[in-house]
Amino acid sequence: MQVEYTGRQTEVPEAIKALAERKLKKLSRVLRGITHVHVILGVDKHRHLAEVSVRSPRRSLAARDVTRDLGVSLAAVLDKLIRQAKRLSGKRQERKRRAPARTRAPRSEA
Repeated sequence: MQVEYTGRQTEVPEAIKALAERKLKKLSRVLRGITHVHVILGVDKHRHLAEVSVRSPRRSLAARDVTRDLGVSLAAVLDKLIRQAKRLSGKRQERKRRAPARTRAPRSEA
């Protein structure tokens, strides 16, 4: 998994990187085969923006959040991505469960 950090009007602190790595491990358990993650962090006066996009062979997910604290924004974004991945994998599993059996109906002879 390749993780890329971009800071807009700010440097990305090591504590934020550690938080992102910890949350990304949790996300990788739900969404298998993550190839690329792009974390964008920005500061504008009192607004702290966190935006994360995740690419895997089957899915591309993205989320963003704005709060007064950079760590809270990043944690909220990664929690949103985990919920998205769980919802999408649940839909796929449910679709497989509901698939009709491929059996032939008996023919009635007249």
